[in-house]
This record gives sequence, structure tokens and C-alpha cells, in this order.
Amino acid sequence: MQKKRIYIFTGHYGTGKSEVSLNFAINRSKTAQKTVFADLDIINPYFRSSAAVDILKKNGIIPVSTKYANTNVDIPALTGEITQYLKDSGTILIIDTGGDDAGAKVIGRYRNEIPVSDSVMYYVINCFRPETRTVDDVMKILDEIRISSRMDVDYIINNSHLMDKTTEHDIIAGCEFARAVSKESGIPIAFHSVMKENLEKIKYDFKEPVFPMDRYMNAVF
Repeated sequence: MQKKRIYIFTGHYGTGKSEVSLNFAINRSKTAQKTVFADLDIINPYFRSSAAVDILKKNGIIPVSTKYANTNVDIPALTGEITQYLKDSGTILIIDTGGDDAGAKVIGRYRNEIPVSDSVMYYVINCFRPETRTVDDVMKILDEIRISSRMDVDYIINNSHLMDKTTEHDIIAGCEFARAVSKESGIPIAFHSVMKENLEKIKYDFKEPVFPMDRYMNAVF
């Protein structure tokens, strides 16, 4: 796991990006003095990780979200708290953005306030999503995110799954797909995220790091 102060999660809609970023925040908070989770998804009000606010607080994590998160109003009202935490050298900040280039525009809004040397941007992929089944599809969305965020993606996170129907074959196929994307883009794989219950059943040489995950999002919806 890369040791930075600011971690930004981007990706296509429905890749499981929010679940990954939530697990990441909880894991990172175990060794950090102060952890903040910023849900800046202004695109999809139904799958915002801000719904997991109780889980965040239980783990000592400070939640920050857009002004109208978890209401029936979906206005892109960004909070000034983000600037505060971007400048706070004592804070570990995890940012969960909305999907695709539209969600990445939020990062572009704060681009000049994000210290490049102390931040990392992840691109979460799931080869089982309809619009990211090919390497070309993934590369197209990657380029759009780069332009909108005005930042380079540092690492790929493979989160390929079919929810409860995920098999060992699916996990292996996702790993191979991620390697193909990494080769095409020149961006290294940070890790393969796998639910703990699936990881216990599989015997496979992942080669790259593996990030075991708990299921949190289902617990709050």
C-alpha cells in the first residue's frame, strides 16, 4: 500500500469503487492518527459511500460529503472542508469521486490545492461491467478521467467481480484483464481487491499485492 497522505479513487460507474475506498480508509485508519473520508460523488445519489457514515465513525474516521448527500436533492455543492484537510499535513485524506469524467471534474476543481508529491490517484476497474469489458473501453474512460481531473492516474486497482456470484474463474480472469490494461497503459497495478470470503476459497498466485475486503456497503443499504 502506497504511503501517501491523500488517496483519490476514480473509475467507471459500478466498478465497486466506493466499497474499495471505504475498505481502504478503514485499513489506513488503523495506523493513522487522523483519517478523513471525503465522499465527493455528486453523480450517483443512490450508491454514495456517505451512506456508510456510521461505519466510518465507528472506525474513528471523520466523514465529509457534499452538502446534499443522502437527500432527494442532487446539486453539486462542494464543501470547503476539503480545502481544510488538503492543507492539513496531519490528516490522511481518502477521496471517493463520482464515476467517469463527470465525477473526476470534482478533482479538477481542487487540482491546484492537491500536492502531487503527497497524493496518489487510483483507477478502479471491473472487467464485468458492460462498458468496461475491453481494454479499449477502459483506456477510453481512463483518458477522459485524466482530462477532467487534470491529474495523472498513478495506479490501477483491479476490483473485477460479479458480487455474490463471483467464482475463482472470474477472479483469475479479472487479474489477467488488469495486467492487460496495465501493459497497454503503462500504469502499474496497486493491488487486486478480493472479498475475504472469496479469497479463502481460491488458490492462485496473484503475483501483485492482494487487498482482502470486508463487505460494508450492503450493511447500510
